[in-house]
Amino acid sequence: MGHERELTARAVEMTEVARQLRLMRHLAGLTYAQLARATGLSTAQLHRAANGYRTPWPVVEKFSRGCGVDPRAVQEHWREAMAAPESVSFGLDRVRGITTFDELREAMQELLRASGLSLRELSQRAPAGTLPRTTLNEALRGKARLRKDLVLAFVGALRLGSEQEAAWSDAWKRASLNKSVRQQVVQVLPSPHLLRALSEIDMPEWNCLAELVDSALDGQSRQAHGTGTAEGAPLEVSITFHRDAERHCSAIVIRDQGAGMDRSELLDSVRLNWAGGGRSLSGFGFNIATRRLGSVVTVRTARREDTAWSVLSLDLRALARDTQWRVQLRVEPKQRQDEHGTEITISELRDPRPRHMRRLRDRLGDVYSYLIREDRLRLTLDEYLVSPRLPCAWDAARRVQLREGPVAARQEVDVTLATVQQCQACGASASFDADMCGECGSRRLIPLARRVWGWLGIQRYLHPTDYGIDFYRHGRKILARDKSLFAWTDDDTGTVQPEYPADLPNQGRIIGEIHCDHVPVSWSKDSFATDSSPWRGVVHVIRGQGPLSTVHGQRLGYPVNTSPLAVLFRAYRRNDPGLRWLVPGDGQRAIHEQTRQWGQAFHRLQPEFQSDQVWYDAAAAHDAHRLRPAREGQADPASPALFEQLQQEARGSNATGHSRSPRAPQTVVRCEYLFEREARTNKDGRVSYRATGQRLRVSNIGTGPADHLRIGIEPVGDGTCPVILNARGDGSVLEVGRLLGRTHVDFPVARTWGTAPTARLTANWEEDGVKFQEIQSISWS
Repeated sequence: MGHERELTARAVEMTEVARQLRLMRHLAGLTYAQLARATGLSTAQLHRAANGYRTPWPVVEKFSRGCGVDPRAVQEHWREAMAAPESVSFGLDRVRGITTFDELREAMQELLRASGLSLRELSQRAPAGTLPRTTLNEALRGKARLRKDLVLAFVGALRLGSEQEAAWSDAWKRASLNKSVRQQVVQVLPSPHLLRALSEIDMPEWNCLAELVDSALDGQSRQAHGTGTAEGAPLEVSITFHRDAERHCSAIVIRDQGAGMDRSELLDSVRLNWAGGGRSLSGFGFNIATRRLGSVVTVRTARREDTAWSVLSLDLRALARDTQWRVQLRVEPKQRQDEHGTEITISELRDPRPRHMRRLRDRLGDVYSYLIREDRLRLTLDEYLVSPRLPCAWDAARRVQLREGPVAARQEVDVTLATVQQCQACGASASFDADMCGECGSRRLIPLARRVWGWLGIQRYLHPTDYGIDFYRHGRKILARDKSLFAWTDDDTGTVQPEYPADLPNQGRIIGEIHCDHVPVSWSKDSFATDSSPWRGVVHVIRGQGPLSTVHGQRLGYPVNTSPLAVLFRAYRRNDPGLRWLVPGDGQRAIHEQTRQWGQAFHRLQPEFQSDQVWYDAAAAHDAHRLRPAREGQADPASPALFEQLQQEARGSNATGHSRSPRAPQTVVRCEYLFEREARTNKDGRVSYRATGQRLRVSNIGTGPADHLRIGIEPVGDGTCPVILNARGDGSVLEVGRLLGRTHVDFPVARTWGTAPTARLTANWEEDGVKFQEIQSISWS
């Protein structure tokens, strides 16, 4: 269950209440998630109560009852705490050390954050007219004078007490005496060595080129938003490598046919800018990309209505010698009036060696796969069209059968977590009720939905590395085939437990494409800010709160995980051949190596492998090959010729709509070991757990009845089978006369010392006189 952080009550008067609530939860042996389910409260409410926030009595009462404690034990302490004046803890020594207005503003901002109040709530708590919200906001940001009456009204609204109010008044007086100190304003220019340092920052060549493509895409997106029109024809971007007589690269030219820039936008774009929310070419990533590729950068741009091209050249080595960092802007006449767009030429390349163009095209096709196939970007590299990397996924119509019902091989995702406002000036986010940006003070705010959308699915082939989830931001792939969501982190202990792949180690087939435009990324755009709240929201949408495995979640007290990733995990975690798990086979085993070759043919755009029919036929033929001996009483010949015949029959069945191969069973037998986890607390307050209600559940999740069902249990490894009530013979055979579809029967189980950890279960049954067999493995742990 883990240790809680040291208690530092948010409201000092609530310290004793929080301490007792923590003790109750510890003695009950409950996690916050379990307590939330028992009380109907959210985990956030429970955490606030246990961390010493001022908490309403109904929450404290439910917290206590959920832990099995009479709430009257803590009621008196709660009454005393609520009777005390509400305060925010802030040391007097800290206040008495304030000597300047900058320190005073910083302390007030910290105090406001600690209070948990918004400016609107704080203004409402003060006497009418004494603490205007807008005035306070501008004063805290240094945009307006920090008046004494404003400081005293601020402290009074927080109800810090008379001693604190006097200390803050003295702090304002000390700051006001320092305002006459002579201050000198100096101009700070970056060191010339900064340009050289930028070129040494590691950034792969494909990422440098992608940054320049992003510049064109950003310009087109801003034009669409500025005019209020939808993005129409695809943006055409070309990347050309100019070569000398020896085939060495002499220059790289990136052209786009976008809207172009005016002169002010051009000057803004090449300025050494560290923010990524500016105009077309601004941003730390762009500065790194250009300087990493070469020493001379020339930008040539024009809008359709301009009469000439605006051209600006940057010689980075010359700039390093010029302390003023001045450049000249010139104009060039247009050949045609309707010309427009931007051209970036990078020369004096750091690496003039010939490029691996095929590798570059493949990487850029992967990064921009969504935009290219959605016809929003047309990208060429040395006059060769860049093709998108398409996902080799099973069709959404393919599905497997679980006890809860059929599960499609593709799960759609579309969840809006919240709606905030985004500043058009700096790109920062603000709350939906804000009237100005907290970063730059601009009032140009537009609604922004924090939306997570896309899909998760199953790849047609198994692979050691080529699987995982692709995450996009504004159409660019930030994470390719990411596997971080396949592991579960226990919030109580902090341990990370890999969950997928579970059947064959290090070989998976779950894939997906998830768009989360609101999540911040690194300057190099190769990772998300995984410690941010927006990313945690994405993780919750995709994989839920608890473990993916139902059995694992049940042991830890979590409800059944219904997230898209958990649904696919339960339905497709096994890699046994056949239609049961949608895995192609040859009648004896899965043909993973061959399906990977088919996957390569898919990515080479061979027509016969673009649909999933080849994979489906192989899975169907495997089932027909496996079931034919049991049906016809023949020995299993394991004949490749027979398998080829059955595969052709499967293709014929799909083409004509009539099955000519042996019918698949209507019964689907599944065996599960289930139990409940019971917590016990000894006299020392230690919590231990034991398994109760142990049972082996035999289910028929199919539609037809199974007659004369007989299940043989064979231990795997050292040990014996557990004791199973109503078992026949030596206790290793279960018999059911008739098991109808969508029903189950439970056999009580008692594990003993010496029980083998796993067992092999062989199920035999009949359907209308036809015999079938299914072999499964089960774990008793």
